[in-house]
Amino acid sequence: MVFEKTLNDLVSGIRSHKRDTALFISQSIAEIKNELQSPDFFTKSNALQKLTFLQMMGYTMSWAAFAAVEVMSSPRFALKRVGYLAACQGLDQPENSPVVLLTTNLLQKELRGANVVNTTTGKGGENIYHAGLAINCLSNIATEDLGQALLPELLHMLNHPSPYIRKKALLCLYKVFLKYPQGLRLSYDKIKLCLEDPHPSVVSCAVNVITELAEKNPKNYLPLAPAFFKLLTSSANNWMLIKVVKLLGSLVPEEPRLARKLLEPLSGMVKSTHAKSLLYESVHAITLCLPYVKKADGSQPANIPNVVELCVETLRSFVSDSDQNLKYLGLVGFGSLLLSQPRVLHSHPECRGLILTCLSDEDVTIRTRALGLLKFMATKRNLVDLISQLLSHVEAASGEYRCQLVEEIIRMCSSNKYELVMDFSWYVDVLVILAGVRGIDNQGEMIAKQWMDVAWRVLPVRCYAVRRSLEILICRGPGVGGGNIDDAKEGDRHFLPEVLPAAAWIVGEYSQLIPDGVDEEGLNTTFDASSKGPYHALIQALTAPTDAAGMNPLPCPTQAVFVQNAMKVFSAACQRNVETQNSHGMSVEKLVCSDEELHACVETLMKNLVIYAESTDPEVKERAFTSYQLLLSIGFPSSTSFATAAATASTCRGAAATLTYLLTPEPMKPISAKAQKRLAAEGPPSPVSVRDLEKGVDWDVFWFAKEETPWFDKDGNVKGSVENISFTKQLSNSTSGEVKTEAVGTTEPIPAMQPFGDTSSAVAEQVPFGNVGHMTSGASMGQAPSSSNQRVGDPFYLNSSPSPTNALFPSKGTGMEGGAVDATNAATTRFGVLTLDSGGESEEDSGMKQKKKKKKAKKIPKQHAGVAIADSDDEDDDHVPRTKRGSIGKGDRAKEFANLALVDLTTPLGEDDVMPRNEHYVVPDRPPVRPDAAHQKLKKRKKDKEKKKSSRKEKSPTAAVTGDLLGFDAMSFGAPAVAPTPLPAAAAPTPSSNPINSAFDDLLGLEMPPSVEAPAVIQADEAKARKAAKKAFKKAKKKSKQ
Repeated sequence: MVFEKTLNDLVSGIRSHKRDTALFISQSIAEIKNELQSPDFFTKSNALQKLTFLQMMGYTMSWAAFAAVEVMSSPRFALKRVGYLAACQGLDQPENSPVVLLTTNLLQKELRGANVVNTTTGKGGENIYHAGLAINCLSNIATEDLGQALLPELLHMLNHPSPYIRKKALLCLYKVFLKYPQGLRLSYDKIKLCLEDPHPSVVSCAVNVITELAEKNPKNYLPLAPAFFKLLTSSANNWMLIKVVKLLGSLVPEEPRLARKLLEPLSGMVKSTHAKSLLYESVHAITLCLPYVKKADGSQPANIPNVVELCVETLRSFVSDSDQNLKYLGLVGFGSLLLSQPRVLHSHPECRGLILTCLSDEDVTIRTRALGLLKFMATKRNLVDLISQLLSHVEAASGEYRCQLVEEIIRMCSSNKYELVMDFSWYVDVLVILAGVRGIDNQGEMIAKQWMDVAWRVLPVRCYAVRRSLEILICRGPGVGGGNIDDAKEGDRHFLPEVLPAAAWIVGEYSQLIPDGVDEEGLNTTFDASSKGPYHALIQALTAPTDAAGMNPLPCPTQAVFVQNAMKVFSAACQRNVETQNSHGMSVEKLVCSDEELHACVETLMKNLVIYAESTDPEVKERAFTSYQLLLSIGFPSSTSFATAAATASTCRGAAATLTYLLTPEPMKPISAKAQKRLAAEGPPSPVSVRDLEKGVDWDVFWFAKEETPWFDKDGNVKGSVENISFTKQLSNSTSGEVKTEAVGTTEPIPAMQPFGDTSSAVAEQVPFGNVGHMTSGASMGQAPSSSNQRVGDPFYLNSSPSPTNALFPSKGTGMEGGAVDATNAATTRFGVLTLDSGGESEEDSGMKQKKKKKKAKKIPKQHAGVAIADSDDEDDDHVPRTKRGSIGKGDRAKEFANLALVDLTTPLGEDDVMPRNEHYVVPDRPPVRPDAAHQKLKKRKKDKEKKKSSRKEKSPTAAVTGDLLGFDAMSFGAPAVAPTPLPAAAAPTPSSNPINSAFDDLLGLEMPPSVEAPAVIQADEAKARKAAKKAFKKAKKKSKQ
């Protein structure tokens, strides 16, 4: 192509087409595709150069991999270099590309050609750079098959006279080991020999490869410690010394005795070197050695304090440097040093000041590193001051750093079972402050657990924890006060959702401490304008169906905890009312629970529990329903609008002992982790009988259970058959049950229980345990009702025959049509009409037609926001984003490292550990089978039979009649009329002649020489001919039958 564009033209065109860059690039890619079809290597090389540039802009070039392989085979070095570069960038997923298989022989040829000497020039140096290109390409497109095929050539390159080839082959081996880990065992001995190479660049490459390998499994390279220690003390190459120091530091945990030996050379290196990188690596290696320098008697060497002081001074200079990179490395070094010397910062106050200064740095990475060092600086004296400063940082921080600040505050305070906390009331205040911070939703559970743990374990702080929990819960209301926390505006009030269940649990579990917690000045416990007191305000907050603090609706687990603890607070209110009535001389300053407040609590519970009982969450629904039924069974009416406060308070005082016994018999006590493990190890308790379980029950508190009801007598026995009670069937509100009493002889109608939403009637007072069907007593009690009438509609029973009343939608009429209509109407009014579209096919044709397989549409993955990457015009790769095709993911890379770490170099090579060879498979010859004795006997029998047959044939007359041309007997055709004239003596057949051949010889007038064959040979030929004739006759006979 004469007018083809070069790489410079492409770059200039992209810069000039700023508005329609994508269109220009699409046109250029189309031109590149046409150029790649040219047979000229120069044209293909130019096209690959432009495509390589576009690949760096985000366009794929995997579709041009075959063209790259073609240019790789060019004899010119300049074109070959372009092809190898295009292959490295185009084959971004070599495991999934079939083109990689085409490069095996080409790369093998290039590697072997490095040793070939040019016959014209007498030199072999020009092939070295070809091999270097091949090695570079192999390191980028290495696969398991390529590594297995080319490993022998790479190991052979380690013996090449040029150090250029040796160091490239050595570095390439690491990439091959990632794909083919078994090759590490096969080549480990040759890699060790490279540490003694005369050229320092090869030694440096060997150190780099072994250092990277030791990072995965340091134990494999412990035998190389003497060689690396020799390099540490003799080498002057700083870059190689950095790798050597890293490797020796990684070997110390595997061989602790190496730690004391490394301290002296590393300390000398810290004092002498001026290279910052080597200085940091030396200090870091010393910090890794310090935990292992103790002697057998537990004492430390005498030079340890000097070494530690040297490290501190070096790291302090790093932290005080203006370079952010050195400052970050200094903080990382302090973190490693403090793991073995945690008291270092206490003796160096200047270092503490530097670290605290780093907390205000603009770089978030430096602030994060400094934050991790605060736990080594905290003491009992400075904890309060340190946490106060961190709380001010929490207000100014944002994002992930704010979450890390909160985690570090809690970690410092709770470390070693609250070792540094002297005032737990202060710690509760810190938790309350953290509970109101926005943007730390992931730390809400941590704060809630800490709050509950402190209230659970520390007895003196329980009262204060109840007070702060009361403030948080009441602060949720629209209130007029809401405690001390709601001084801010209503919209500014915020608490983490995970903290609310913890506050509710503390208030409910330790509800007997509410009077002591409220008995302080400046605390306004009012939920809204209708609140009658702290108990009522707290129950309003726990059972409010809506949330005025912007958290509506509350999570279902939070609602379940609120309902449960609202009942505990109500139990404490009842008990407090009893104490108020019994103690007439109580001081005015103490909290009292009046009858009006208790009446308001009952009214709020009966009203809001109905709403929670209709929740979709089973836990919330069960707890609300159980609490509601418990209040009904005690004697509270479903509607308290007509009841007086005195009557309600009287009922509450009577049920105070029952509620306290059921809900809060005694405060929960903490159990140590060891005790819990011991109980878990003992296994489940042994089974006990019901009587044993009932021994510890105080039945006196269940006074209401001893009263006679329409269904139970005074002893708690059921009046009538148990089958009369159905827990699944509920009659309509218009129906009512009847109870017949034998003594009176009258029928008492018992209305059915109203649903929770209907509070207009007080029928629920009479039926606390749900709706019951018709029940009888007396003589008729012993008769069980018929199953056809009694078990209708009960899902726990199955009927063998259908019943008209068992239908889901009972019909008003008697026919099926009326039932269908009624069912349709019922479904329409309640749930809507369900319709099914047939899709335009009739029922008859739907079974005959086969479903056609739908062609799956090609899904176009979404690109990342803010990244505009246009695709090529190729059909196969138009919609493959570069992020999916490009570099190997983290998961694949981690898998490669894991496979490499599993290689064990401590065991010697086995018989199966052999170097792979590229040879064609040759099928081996089949060994001769020696016949056994039975086979020889069978063969001998066959020979004997053949001999007997031949002897019989010799005895039988075979001579033909004289004068008969075809050898037929004269008797077959009868005697001739005239006697035949005898033939001459010369024409008479001899015993050794064939009659047929002789006849043809006579006809043609030929005289054949007498046969020299032996009679036995002639007879054998005749026997074979007879056998062949018999076989042919049998085959013809079979064909005729078929």
